[in-house]
Amino acid sequence: MKVLTKDDLVENPTDTSEHLPPATCHSPLVKLFREPLVHFLIIGAGLFLLFGWKGNPASLQGGPQSTTIVIAQDTIDQLVAAFTRTWMRPPTERETEGLVENFIRDEIYYREAIAIGLDRGDALIRRKLRQKMEFILEDVAAQAEPTDEQLERFMAKHREKYLVDPQIAFRQVFVSFGQRGDGAKEYAFQLLDQLGEGADPDVLGDRSLIDHTADLSPLWKIKKDYGEAFGKQLLELAPGRWIGPLRSGYGLHLVFIDERAVQPLPQLKDIRDAVKRDWAVALQQKLKDDAYARIRERYSVKIENPTNGIASVRAAEMEKRL
Repeated sequence: MKVLTKDDLVENPTDTSEHLPPATCHSPLVKLFREPLVHFLIIGAGLFLLFGWKGNPASLQGGPQSTTIVIAQDTIDQLVAAFTRTWMRPPTERETEGLVENFIRDEIYYREAIAIGLDRGDALIRRKLRQKMEFILEDVAAQAEPTDEQLERFMAKHREKYLVDPQIAFRQVFVSFGQRGDGAKEYAFQLLDQLGEGADPDVLGDRSLIDHTADLSPLWKIKKDYGEAFGKQLLELAPGRWIGPLRSGYGLHLVFIDERAVQPLPQLKDIRDAVKRDWAVALQQKLKDDAYARIRERYSVKIENPTNGIASVRAAEMEKRL
């Protein structure tokens, strides 16, 4: 068999077919090696060989003991329980062995990935690890059982959260901006004088679809119907006389408070479950904040170019507020 030399190729660069096996240019093996996926697998295999030659990557992190994987019975029980919940039956012995082997595979790949730094720079992994840290603290808070004294103090600190919405019944005389224009306010004061002199409110004001009389209604409903500002003003008015005008999305209102029922703070025994739930949420947040603050003290953080970075962002925020 003739061996091609460099001189042979130079003399006849365009015709080399007589020196090559007929299947070389079109063989399936050549096409296979041209596939990008095959290139990726070859590179991956090379990495594994490289780390195998240098030494076990996991050993770089924790020494020889980090190459030992211990599968506790609790772990197997959890795998079996998860399988049972999914398939509505317990796994067979062979399936259990498969679950354990898959867990071992996960653990090995996890350790190898951490050892070669695949977790670095991955925002998704960073976020998941942060969530797991916070879940641990939330579990601690969920197991805490507050005393009634603690819940009472929590209620007192967040009193407005547990107050029952006051209820108000009122009458009104309506003045329309659409009908009165710029003279609406002056006209409202004229009507207020007439009401003070004993005029019949049912025959005063502009026609509208708004009822002259509002039965005893919770404040949240009044705010929904007339607006937040109107409801707050209504809560502050003294009952027993005509007052106004108050402004709403409809126009101006002259108001007479007939009744206002303000409920005291409920007793703990009546809303204990709700207070305990809120207390637990607040405790979870406090534990997370306190734990982070203690951990944060161990780190020295340097922010590069703060003048060009953070300061410019804060300046932009200030401009928006102005």
